[in-house]
Amino acid sequence: MRNRASILGVLLSILVNTLFGQDTSYKPLATVVVSANKLAEKRIQSPVAISIVSSKVIQETQAPRLDYLLNKVSGVFMPTIGNEQHMMSIRQPISLKGLYLYLEDGMPIRASGLFSSNALIEINTDAIHSMEVLKGPASALYGAEAIGGVVNILSAPTPLYKQLTITSQLNHVGFKKISIHSAIPTSKGGWDMTGSWVEQKNGVTEYSDYQKKVASVKHYFTINKKLSGYQTFQYIDYYTQMTGSLDSIKFFQKNFSSQQTFTYRQINALRFRQNLQYEWNQNAITTFNAMYRDNIMDQNPTYSIASTSNPTKFKGQVNSNHFNSYVMDIQHRWNLNWIKSKFIIGGYWDATQQNLIAHYIDIYKDTLLGKYTHFTYPIKDSLITNYHTQISNKALFANWISDISTTLHFNVAMRYDDFEYHFINDLSSGTPSTNNHFTHFTPKIGFTYNKNNIGSYMNYSEGFVPPQITEIYNAVRVPYLLPQQFTNTEIGGWWKLKNLYSEISIYQLKGSNEIISVRQPDGVNLNQNAGGTKHTGIEYQFKYQWKSNIEITVNGTQAKHQYVSTIIKGVDVSGNEMNAAPHFFNNVGIQWKPLKNIYTSLEWMHQSKYFMDETNTTIYPGFDVFHLRMSYQFKKSEIWLHILNLTNAYYSTMATKNFSVKGSSAYSYYIGDARSISIGWKWDIIK
Repeated sequence: MRNRASILGVLLSILVNTLFGQDTSYKPLATVVVSANKLAEKRIQSPVAISIVSSKVIQETQAPRLDYLLNKVSGVFMPTIGNEQHMMSIRQPISLKGLYLYLEDGMPIRASGLFSSNALIEINTDAIHSMEVLKGPASALYGAEAIGGVVNILSAPTPLYKQLTITSQLNHVGFKKISIHSAIPTSKGGWDMTGSWVEQKNGVTEYSDYQKKVASVKHYFTINKKLSGYQTFQYIDYYTQMTGSLDSIKFFQKNFSSQQTFTYRQINALRFRQNLQYEWNQNAITTFNAMYRDNIMDQNPTYSIASTSNPTKFKGQVNSNHFNSYVMDIQHRWNLNWIKSKFIIGGYWDATQQNLIAHYIDIYKDTLLGKYTHFTYPIKDSLITNYHTQISNKALFANWISDISTTLHFNVAMRYDDFEYHFINDLSSGTPSTNNHFTHFTPKIGFTYNKNNIGSYMNYSEGFVPPQITEIYNAVRVPYLLPQQFTNTEIGGWWKLKNLYSEISIYQLKGSNEIISVRQPDGVNLNQNAGGTKHTGIEYQFKYQWKSNIEITVNGTQAKHQYVSTIIKGVDVSGNEMNAAPHFFNNVGIQWKPLKNIYTSLEWMHQSKYFMDETNTTIYPGFDVFHLRMSYQFKKSEIWLHILNLTNAYYSTMATKNFSVKGSSAYSYYIGDARSISIGWKWDIIK
């Protein structure tokens, strides 16, 4: 309650001082957003809750990971679980669920049906120009998995000047990073290239090293006045040791030792994209995208380790998941000026071939050391799983945008998706080979009103998630599953009064046919469409230019997430709050530039308590974390000092309890980063 009162006090002081502050050049209502309509539109014409992480914020933050940026966005909490591995919470509890869509320049990073909670590892963070976060269902434009939100990573625009920059940073707990960026304009376009190398060794938590090497190339070209486009190439080489979470005993003892000595995750991801845009005339434009993805994830995961009757012997697995995709996306836009409208129609096709192979392993533990020391493959055939799946996602979508008047705008979108899974089991046992077919129609309708920098919006939208490959083909028999469905209703508004800009959104999101594991009469657990949930909340952001060189930002959310009709492991949890669902999360920042070339900021993140289990018997108290950042620019260089987790708070980014398990092993705590002192240097060799 004290924290809430302090927030209200800050907001009240901002409102009182608005009348006496100086004006600012910040003009968010003129901001162009892409995610809202798959084309460039002003914020005031987008009837959605959307937030922008600008290039200015990215440059000032110099974040070593994406969560340091996305956690600045109202309604977003991206918990780190070590070495860029992450979960997500946008209008949903904290989880690994496939309820989010991650895009790069408007195209999905991964294929639907193969959601990875760690998909943002497959991004070159040093090549990010800006980011958009669209909150709420967006399946009417982007298809499956766009439920809690859409994160769209935007790369650099066509370069206008030559640039060559080297950036390096390190901290006192073993983190090192170096990147190089080059921009070369040409008479008909230009090149933008970024490469980086990251390494973490001997961190606070034992067995937590990782390394990442990335390369990105973007080539813009213009063939003639009508035809232009770009090509992109992305390559990610990532390896991390997997230390896993802590149980309750280790967490409260602050014991950072690890049982692990060989678990790991390795990702090799490659994406190539060709974009073409043809301008028939000033009122008709066709955009075409073709993309190829190749992705391999090999791992010996901690979460697969299970006990046996022998305390020195455990069982686990090693697996390899590989997919490659051919994707086409085409859309055509007409500007119908005579009726003050725009009409967009398009089609999408993703053809993906996926293969998963997994082997049993026997794991041996030294009980005196408390560590898993080594593993072997069983003498008999160790193969658990060997299958491949052909996934086809075909879709048609349309979007109508109309100006009813100079202040009132109308926006309606609809999309029809057709999914086919062709599953082939290469083993004689296990899930039988089969075909599955899903179709879904999703609409979205909204209105915006804006006059004199004060506006509002309302929308109704639907979203869906098809069964994931691992949900439908992981049992002895194939369950009959339908797509999970979500409906969302929301209203919101924005206003700019002198040097205060504010946005607010109020929403209710309902889920049905959600997939949960249900025990059958014959004792077998099968996934079924048997869950229902309700999510209500308010999201807000304030940007206040207190003085010409001091800016205050407040981003937060107040939400409640409930089970509506859900039975988990034979226990009816209907009406309970969902686990890992904090009511309140906020990010408050103060940015101060005492001199033109000096930048300082203090950031405060607060998360309220939440239930760790579905039966609402165990509570995690939440946390408060502060970050201090300082930088100094001189000549062609910039140096900075960051003290992240300034007070060295001890906290968990995600804490859960398995209510059906007894003892300390029922608890799972992912440890937040301890205090780190980081220094960095950016050298603009050519600028």
